[in-house]
Amino acid sequence: MLFRLSCLAVLLLFNASSSAHHSRAAVDLNKKAKVVGTVDSITWRNPHIFISVSGMDAQGKSGIWVLEGHSISGMLNHGWKKDSIQAGDKVTAVFSPNRKDHIKNGLIDQFTREDGRSFYPFRSIPAADNGNSKSSSPIQPSTDFSGNWSYQRSLLSVLISGAPDYSRYALSSKGKAMLESFDPSLDPDLKCESRGLPTLALYVYGYRWTRYADRIEIEKEQAIIDAEHRTIYLDANTARANKPGILGMSLGHFEEDGQLLVVETTDFLPTTWGIAEGIDSSSEKRVVERYRLTNGGLRMQLSILVEDPVYLDRPFQLYGVYDKKRDREFVHSPCDIDVAREHLKYE
Repeated sequence: MLFRLSCLAVLLLFNASSSAHHSRAAVDLNKKAKVVGTVDSITWRNPHIFISVSGMDAQGKSGIWVLEGHSISGMLNHGWKKDSIQAGDKVTAVFSPNRKDHIKNGLIDQFTREDGRSFYPFRSIPAADNGNSKSSSPIQPSTDFSGNWSYQRSLLSVLISGAPDYSRYALSSKGKAMLESFDPSLDPDLKCESRGLPTLALYVYGYRWTRYADRIEIEKEQAIIDAEHRTIYLDANTARANKPGILGMSLGHFEEDGQLLVVETTDFLPTTWGIAEGIDSSSEKRVVERYRLTNGGLRMQLSILVEDPVYLDRPFQLYGVYDKKRDREFVHSPCDIDVAREHLKYE
């Protein structure tokens, strides 16, 4: 119980430090608006889907609303298909509106077509809406860490983000100087670039772990392909020669009869926002992750220790939870820089 409460407390702090790219400060999540009209266009690209609707709202105002959804993988995970909503469809769109009334923009809650079928980008389709009353096949547990996993966060923490609680980081003088000159335009997400570890392990997208005799390969959905496919070597003697990189060199070993995986990663390149939002990391960064299989192989508990003597006076820890998901093929679609910056138009 103590571990779970500690995880919750730290997760609440960490969730507030999600990237500015995912900020919803311009959107009032406590309000819902509705527009009835016709779909003008759909931008089906990562990191977020955008759907334009020409219609009229409940106050009788007409115009074109640009509404934001999840990533491609997020939409697919919640029951969407690329053709679920198409240009020309008559729809009712429910969304959280922009705080500025004159800006016709918002975050999608649901779309309903003329045939009554509804789609939700940030939650699964209720059985009453998808017409499927049959129970899904059970999720297969993992016995060796392999399979598809999803990092768990609340919907609210996914949708809302802001500056981290910097008091939990023991920043060095160099780290404090970075904080004083914080520049949100440097966010790597806005340029479709990776922050590396520890952030890479804490995204809300899917992860697929593949276990081999000498290594574990970790594939992240909606990944920056060349920078976010990760290898954890299980034998130092067979590990390939590794040049320093954003992901560093990861070497793992098992404890507790194979139920605990301990991974130490070093050999990092200096990385923009490699510690946290606004705080870079250096080549001296060291990350130790501990993944523990629980719930009969349906869950992994994670703790991460982050050290960096250049930007931190002492290490800090993060905690999280992964749940096992149904094993499936991933859909890879590259991050589009224009789409990554689209939300900035409405802030």
